[in-house]
Amino acid sequence: MSIIEKQTELGRTLFQINTSTLREYTSMQRDNIGKYVELNKSYGQKLPEVKSISDFVSLQRDYNASIWNGLKESVSEQATLVKGALEETGTALKTAFSKADEAEVEAEAA
Repeated sequence: MSIIEKQTELGRTLFQINTSTLREYTSMQRDNIGKYVELNKSYGQKLPEVKSISDFVSLQRDYNASIWNGLKESVSEQATLVKGALEETGTALKTAFSKADEAEVEAEAA
């Protein structure tokens, strides 16, 4: 395989990694927006039940805890996604350049 073919293969692989990562990221964000809308809907439905300041503070505390937990979960999932993409990219680069080095050695030997 020539160096140009190997570089083309690397470009194709990197494009596939980027495409799949972006699709997964978009799916995560869509799910997060859905969870956020549901949380706010639930919060709004509970507001009429509030009869005192302590009830309101408790409801607000639960709402804030839910937002915080959702945010932590989302950031963790995104970090895992990015880590996986970086590992795939590193593997693709190592493979491409090790093959390119082998091709250079073979070309020099010939």
